[in-house]
Amino acid sequence: MVRYALALLFFIVGFSYYFSHIPVKTPPPRDKGVVLQGVTIRLYPKSDPKASWIFSADRIENNPARQFSVVSGLKSGARYVNGKLDLTLSAPSVSIDRNDNLTMPYAHIEIPQECYQIDLGGENKAPVRILQNQGFNAPTFKLSGPGISIHGEGFTSDFKLEEASWQKGEDIVEMDNVKECKQ
Repeated sequence: MVRYALALLFFIVGFSYYFSHIPVKTPPPRDKGVVLQGVTIRLYPKSDPKASWIFSADRIENNPARQFSVVSGLKSGARYVNGKLDLTLSAPSVSIDRNDNLTMPYAHIEIPQECYQIDLGGENKAPVRILQNQGFNAPTFKLSGPGISIHGEGFTSDFKLEEASWQKGEDIVEMDNVKECKQ
């Protein structure tokens, strides 16, 4: 009887040792995250602490496993600096990464204080990026405002348009036809 008990004990110990050393597979992260409909989202970028973004949209999908959100059916988008409206953004959809950088297929930006309108990118072009610590990055652009119209490619600029550059394009300055800005 003792032999059987010792054999059973060794069997249990061996069985336990074997199963305790089998690697446990962790389940893959879920591809789907949380989907919210008819909501407003606010971003407070860490790399630009004076700025905040507000988006109102039909649908926002947040994927914590991939650390990004997709805003679809954008009704309004705006950037505020120190609580004051800095620019408005229109785009078909906006992807927001973990650093609050924005990526969209194309965008229309309005800067009310300067009376500028900027069309960034276009259909069948590389995506437009807005980097919180740098500004705009677009494959093509068209900037228009009082007395100025600029078209070009390879556009990069800070948010104030003080350090704008592009690779090639056409500058048209129409000083005779300066329009007044309505704010």
